[in-house]
Formats: sequence, structure tokens, C-alpha cells
Amino acid sequence: MTKKSPPKPRTAGRPAGGGGLTKQRIAEVALAQIDEFGLGAFSMREVAARLDVYPATVHWHVSTREALLAEVAAAVMAEVTPPPGKLDWQAWITELFRRCRTAVRRHPNVAQLLGAQLVSNGSLPIELVEGVLAALTEAGFEGEPLLEAYNCVVAAMLGFLTMEFSPLPVDNTQAWAEELRERVHTIRPLDHPVLTRNLAQLANKAFILRWDNGTTVPLDSSFERHIQITIDGLEAFARRVRAA
Repeated sequence: MTKKSPPKPRTAGRPAGGGGLTKQRIAEVALAQIDEFGLGAFSMREVAARLDVYPATVHWHVSTREALLAEVAAAVMAEVTPPPGKLDWQAWITELFRRCRTAVRRHPNVAQLLGAQLVSNGSLPIELVEGVLAALTEAGFEGEPLLEAYNCVVAAMLGFLTMEFSPLPVDNTQAWAEELRERVHTIRPLDHPVLTRNLAQLANKAFILRWDNGTTVPLDSSFERHIQITIDGLEAFARRVRAA
């Protein structure tokens, strides 16, 4: 009788299963999970379950949770950067802001990842950085003013969206909203006369005074004005730099 050769020991490498899996597919499933349950509930284990593979298979493609979140940020921001050379710098920055908001409105639970976690920097398109710098160079900035203007543009773009699409509380959402609504509408006129006088215009449409976020009550007009104020501020800054 011929003896059977003993089985060869398994070596390190791709885990069994998920042979057709790609990093892009994993990011798509992770984004779907975040869309459905929010950033706080995101887990590599749940992503693996949705893909019907072992967690080790996901980790083979994307080493850590943070690395996968960076891939998710990259997927959301992939089409945000306007093409170069077709718009003047003011129009280019305006288009960038609008494209970014459109992308985030499709995936509002990602807003906090883009605006409040450095991990997103790992995969954001370098074309976006290049485009902003090119626009600001056209505006007349260089050296330290270029750095300052660049930081202002990125903060203005992502900061507004981070606030507009702030997540609602996970627990007792309706009770929380009703409590905040009551608090806003029972402000004492003698204590806060300016706020009381403008409350009808501000309630649920102004930051701090909202109980809905941008998914149900979008701040369209405020965002457009925010873009214009940003552009106006950059133009004024450029004039001061030239005059110095």
C-alpha cells in the first residue's frame, strides 16, 4: 500500500475564501454599512459578514479599521475635484464646494469622518490638494499666505458640512428633538432680545438652534452664502497681500 504524503503546512498569505474580493468592493460594503447604521456602528467584522467571508480575509486586503475608513473617505471624495484649466479660480472653488456637498449629501454619515478624523487624510485625492493650491496661486497667493489661504478653504468646505450633517443622537432621537425644540421656543425675551426677535427665521435653520440635520432640513441658501463669503474673504486677503 502506497503511503499518502502528509498534508503540506499552510503558509502565511491570502486567507481561504473571497478569491474575487477587492479593496474597492470592501470599501463599497463598508460605505453601505455606514450609510445604514452610522459611523459609530461601523466594524470590520460586520463588513466581513456582509461579504460572507472571514474577518481575516478583509484584513488581508485592508489591514486596519482606520485604513478601511480612509478607503471609504476616498470613495466618497473621488469625483469631488473639478477638472483643471476650465474655470477661473473663484468659479473653481465654488464648484469644488458644491461637488463636495453633493457627495456628502449622498452619504451624510461620512461627514464626521471627512471633517473630524485625521484618518481620512490617508486616501483623500491629491488632485484635490493640487487643485486648491493651483486656484489660490492663480488668485495671487504664494509662500505663507498660500498656506493660510489653503487651510481656510479646506476648513470652510469641510467645516460647514461637518456641522450641517452632524449625526442625530442614536437613542431617544424623537424625545431629544422635542426637548430641544421646546428649549428654543421658550427662550426668555428679556434675557435674549435679539435672539427672540429673530427666532422665527433661525429656529431649526441655524447652527446650535437645530433639532434636524441637513438630511431632512438642508441649509441650501446658507451654504451658497457661505461660498460667496469665503470667496469674498479670499479676494480681500489677496488684496492685502499684494499691498503689503
